[in-house]
Amino acid sequence: MLIFVLCNLNYYLPINLKPMEIKNSNRGKLQNMEHFQFAGHVLALCEESKIKKLEPLLAPLKKALAEEDKALNLPRRQEGTRELKKLDKARDQAYRSLQLLVELNMNESEEEFKKSAEVLSDILARYPRVTQSNYDKASGMIKNLITDLQSPAASSHVLHISAQPYVDRLDLANKTFDSRYRTRLKSAVPTGTFDMKALRAETDKALKAVLRRMDSLDDLEPETPKLAELITQYNALVDKKSSTLSHRAGTSQIARDKRTAEYDAMLKPGFAQLEETLGLPAESLSFTGKTEGSGPKRHYQLAIKGQAGADGKPRTIWVGVNKNGSLFEYKKMVIEKPKQEGEKPAPVPPKKKE
Repeated sequence: MLIFVLCNLNYYLPINLKPMEIKNSNRGKLQNMEHFQFAGHVLALCEESKIKKLEPLLAPLKKALAEEDKALNLPRRQEGTRELKKLDKARDQAYRSLQLLVELNMNESEEEFKKSAEVLSDILARYPRVTQSNYDKASGMIKNLITDLQSPAASSHVLHISAQPYVDRLDLANKTFDSRYRTRLKSAVPTGTFDMKALRAETDKALKAVLRRMDSLDDLEPETPKLAELITQYNALVDKKSSTLSHRAGTSQIARDKRTAEYDAMLKPGFAQLEETLGLPAESLSFTGKTEGSGPKRHYQLAIKGQAGADGKPRTIWVGVNKNGSLFEYKKMVIEKPKQEGEKPAPVPPKKKE
């Protein structure tokens, strides 16, 4: 009789103390911020429940969440970006001012001024498109330009057209920019500092431990205060995220179907001419929905009705689209893998006897 009672304990439990289902969550499909929020909600729900036997497992979850948060809080724009833009603009203006002064003196009536301006113009021409170059390249070009302008061969011409203040202004603007650029490097976060996949795995590990404890308590101590409420709230959270994922999948599929329909409508007018070119029966080509490449180099896979390949599957070809809308067959280049040193050549099948 005792064995019977133990085996059927759940039958005698009040309805609200019967084991509850803890729903499975598809956390792997959540985006990074959604995953972080999901785990954060679970942590908050557990803390609010004040269930003592859950508390030892919340510290690892809290730690894992803190590490995940660091990776998600990275700035999208590097520190000092606005300031660098202003300094770069000031540098460009200084360079342009020097350029204009040289151009002005090249139009002077006195040959001496004109000759000096031509010398400086030739030096400037050594460094084309300074203002269009990237930050660091422009810094290096201007640095070398200043060195050239301060050389004995050029300094007299700089003084002759009164260009020294313009050279000094450009030199100062470049040094100020370069200094601020290096300062920004000190605060930059190196690529690969955070492994988001590993961080999420650590959070999931801590989450699984919490959920296992909840499940164990539900089996062994279902009368634990606030446990049923916690499981109900957790399941509601899982339902909410599942709804989000379902909606996203549906929206993505609708977008794919729409794109496929657009490609099909674009390709169909060219089927007849291509069928004639390839010697195929009318209405034998159809779009499979598969594409590769992008833009003008995108190619489309077509199935040939009534034909099968060596593997028994429907035969397909790849086509491209000409500017006039007509189609052409695109044949992929098959690049053979080079043989490794010492690799034996493929055996030659014996010839069949006549």
